[in-house]
Amino acid sequence: MEFHYTDLGMQSEHIMEDQFQTKYSQPYILRNQEAEYEVRSTVLVDGGDRYGVSASVFDKYEELVWMGNQGGHVTSYYGPNLQKYTSFQIHQTEEVRDILTLEKGIYCLTKTSLRHQIRRGIPQHTHKSSNMMDMQCLFQVNSHKFLIGGHQDKLLELDINKMTETVIKVPADGCAVLRSGGGSLVACGSANGMVSLRDIRNPGKAEHTFRAHSACLSDLDMQGNHLITCGFTQSATVAVPEPYVLVWDVRRVKGKAAWSIPTVSPPLLLHFVPAVSGRAVALAGDGHVTLFHVNEAHESEYQSVFQVNTQTSQCSVMDVSSTSQALVFGDQSGHLHLFSAQHNHEPHFNNFSRATEFADPAPELPVVGFNDTTFQFSTVPLSPLASGSRWFNELPPDFFKKIYRKPKPIDPEVLKTMKMQGPIGYAPNPKTHRRNEMPYVEDNLDNVKKNDASISIQPIPRHYLKIEIRFNKLLPSDEDIIVNKTGFPGLESTMPNSYCNAMLQVLYYIPPLKATLLAHTCAKEFCLSCELGFLFRTLDTSGGAPCQASNFLRAFRTVPEAAALGLILPERAEPRADLVTLIQSWNRFILHQIHYEILETRKKEKELTFLAQKTTPPKPRVNNTRQMNGQYEYQYNNDLEFLGPSEYEDELDEEQWRNNHDEGTAVTNHVQNESNDLPNKQQADNEESEISQLFAIGRQQVNKCMKCNKEEERVSAALACALAYACEARGGFAELVRASLCARRTTPAWCERCARFTPTTQHGRILRLPPILAINCGGVTAHEKAYWAKGIQKDVPEASKRAGISKPCRYGLHCARPGCRFKHPERSILAPQCHSLKSSTQESNCVLPHQLHIRLQSDGEVIINDKTDSSTDRLPDINKHKKKPVTMRSEQDYHLSAVVVCVEDNPKNLVSYVRIPDKKDEARWFLFNDLSIVQVSPDEVVQFSNWWKSPCVLFYTSSRVMLPSDTATS
Repeated sequence: MEFHYTDLGMQSEHIMEDQFQTKYSQPYILRNQEAEYEVRSTVLVDGGDRYGVSASVFDKYEELVWMGNQGGHVTSYYGPNLQKYTSFQIHQTEEVRDILTLEKGIYCLTKTSLRHQIRRGIPQHTHKSSNMMDMQCLFQVNSHKFLIGGHQDKLLELDINKMTETVIKVPADGCAVLRSGGGSLVACGSANGMVSLRDIRNPGKAEHTFRAHSACLSDLDMQGNHLITCGFTQSATVAVPEPYVLVWDVRRVKGKAAWSIPTVSPPLLLHFVPAVSGRAVALAGDGHVTLFHVNEAHESEYQSVFQVNTQTSQCSVMDVSSTSQALVFGDQSGHLHLFSAQHNHEPHFNNFSRATEFADPAPELPVVGFNDTTFQFSTVPLSPLASGSRWFNELPPDFFKKIYRKPKPIDPEVLKTMKMQGPIGYAPNPKTHRRNEMPYVEDNLDNVKKNDASISIQPIPRHYLKIEIRFNKLLPSDEDIIVNKTGFPGLESTMPNSYCNAMLQVLYYIPPLKATLLAHTCAKEFCLSCELGFLFRTLDTSGGAPCQASNFLRAFRTVPEAAALGLILPERAEPRADLVTLIQSWNRFILHQIHYEILETRKKEKELTFLAQKTTPPKPRVNNTRQMNGQYEYQYNNDLEFLGPSEYEDELDEEQWRNNHDEGTAVTNHVQNESNDLPNKQQADNEESEISQLFAIGRQQVNKCMKCNKEEERVSAALACALAYACEARGGFAELVRASLCARRTTPAWCERCARFTPTTQHGRILRLPPILAINCGGVTAHEKAYWAKGIQKDVPEASKRAGISKPCRYGLHCARPGCRFKHPERSILAPQCHSLKSSTQESNCVLPHQLHIRLQSDGEVIINDKTDSSTDRLPDINKHKKKPVTMRSEQDYHLSAVVVCVEDNPKNLVSYVRIPDKKDEARWFLFNDLSIVQVSPDEVVQFSNWWKSPCVLFYTSSRVMLPSDTATS
């Protein structure tokens, strides 16, 4: 809320000279008392010509103002213009004394009843009791409990869920006002001027009781520890209104510690301003409104006074909105006045108001004459559908196909007696039907049942399908099953953007990544690393109960990069998003985002450490190495640059990735020699995060111009490897990964020597293998999907070339005929002989190996073997045609640890396979489908020959990472 205060609180001694300081002191300086609020709208309420306004309140959930009059009628008004929303009668004779707004409706209190109605005016429940004789006020204790007071010796505590009431005995004068300051105390004011403070948790006993006014109490309000009251004092035999407001401190009520604040007119109603601490509003019966501060008892110039035009009537009710931007006043003449702060012509009643439900506008149909023959009926719009997305008169596309009826088969008796004369056959008529009549085929009931049975077969297993959770609705007996018997926690998918649940489960079961995120902490408001750590902590402590990633998804929607990449889906996405592309883009985005956030947090910590120790000179570092697994690992300055979803890979552009994380004594010495040439600043400043140490693939990109043969080198790192199916060879999945890591392609690029765009060849050299190899499978085009559906192409040795046979085979590289004698294109020499594979999973048409053996050579080339025993089946020697000797730089074994799969159903669904070791160090595979978690076999994980199942993201983990910590370091 914006307040426009005058210069009342400004110190002006500095603008006076010393000779005028004593003559014109501060209290004698005149100030301008400008009113803080001004009138916005004034309306005559329903029934205002006969009854006055008896209750008025702002809605706590919507932009509405509720009013009740002395005739038992309730009306609501919308917005600052007080547009009438609903109007209904709750009682025939009794006036409305108080109104309370809840999320599901409103509660209106009369003298002897409590009425519950929804905001549209439909009644829900009416509570009446013999204990309700003269009710006056209504107070909400919690979401299901009310306190009702009145001019009687009973205070009622009502449970609206059970509709049971508890009677609390109070003095005979009763309780006319119930207010709370936000703490555990509620102030109960009676008509005789007594005020009692009661505990909300145990309102049966009064904590403190004191007399606020000698004659009677008019109104009171609480805010924190401050209690303000107004009322009447006894003078002889007449009760005189007090022209001031008493301020009490509830912590010292026994000592009568109260002070008074004078007002322009004797106050009748009081209310604190929620947005400003200690600020309150006092309303007099003649319409004078005074804004004052409870801590400024003797500074009347700090008050703001304005007048409500009551047309010579008396003001009866008042309320302040939760944002303090609007005030509402009601008078006995039936008018409702809305005031708002100056220069705020569009005040808001609540900070986060929900949308108000309005009636649908009546359709305006065109008017046409009865004899008009030129009118086009297609111009009349159809009314909106109440449910579904199609009209009943819309036939499915199958009804529009031109299909001829099948004729009845020829009678076997005719075929038996037929005699052929050339192409024409002659047979006597068996007279089984009329002449020149051939009946059509009519399916009997048996055929219909068989067809229905064949159609009803569901090829997709049930635990792969999308689970629809329906709250507050009993499930049928056949669906009341337990979907998770493993003890692992699942994730609910009831919120938008829950498509990433499968990837969240995969990240949760990566121990190094999980430990890094649990240890991460920063002061950023929307940090995905912090939210992931909080989610992982919740999954650890859930005990197998399902969890919800609501905090992470809320922070995910605030990241502008995610919105720019199209990763944030609306609540009702039409048409439905491509989950295959979406989850792979999400994988690249989340790895980059947490890498960037960790580096940013580390940078801020370094700045704080430098500021705290800037007087101490930094100690020089001899070298930038650390010991790992008995060898020295070098860390250089690496900065991550996210390229977006249009690229296949995310790259870390830097010049110091070369020979990082290498193994072997000879290679280590080589890296030490290269590291001595680096600047000292880059060796001292380590910009590599734990994420890049786990997932980054260091490589060197070489671009060569095909016109002038100019070469340029650029060292980068990729957090995920994207499969390039254009580089597919006959070696199956292993060769596909090798060709994707060292991709070679020709693309137009700018050449500085030629000064124009020229064809440029690009190829990569691998410098470092990551501990965890993340692979995006693509699978967007039909060619990529067909690769996973057809399985491994078994390569067999070609038959010896025969003389005179040089005709090319029509199937080319896709020829699967053993010993084909036709000519085939030359196959890559790096392709392994897939016919020698003896794995049971690969013999059953599987294309995804459980293990990959990758060797990194000194020239940047990689050799990948998907055989379990690499000692018996070696790859062909690809270095025999090279002039320079090539040495082996590193060699690692990778095991398949997680797979994210897209199920081609309606709607599509994303599930994940995760390899989880048990207590016996035996790994088991589990399928995570939101809340459904089941154990699956290893063969089912790598089988993708089914039409409904396609891989999206693969994770291969090095054997060093999979070992326990004590074993890996030994």
